[in-house]
Amino acid sequence: MKLFLRLFATCNDDSGEEKLLERLSHEISVFAESVPLNQGRYWKIPEMYEFTFNLLPANIDLFNEIIDVSSDGWVHMGSGNEYSSVWNITDGKSLFVPEVQWAELQLYEASP
Repeated sequence: MKLFLRLFATCNDDSGEEKLLERLSHEISVFAESVPLNQGRYWKIPEMYEFTFNLLPANIDLFNEIIDVSSDGWVHMGSGNEYSSVWNITDGKSLFVPEVQWAELQLYEASP
């Protein structure tokens, strides 16, 4: 299984990107081992920054723990053993840090 988390956050400028990555990594470490895969300005919305992490252990329990960090704002999809959920900020609720505006969490079978 693979579990990855994409977070999209506001950031004042490129110099704040590394500090935001450190804060996100720290908050995620409470729940899981995380491996940063990608970070940078989001091509579709340049004022947002994208941070992508592989999370370990990749299982449904960890998937649900991440969902429970902010139970409001999630839309869930999926079938069989594959799960996909998208989170949007609502009513001042945050996901890990206040700068996160939306997120995508996916658990799926890894290719051999």
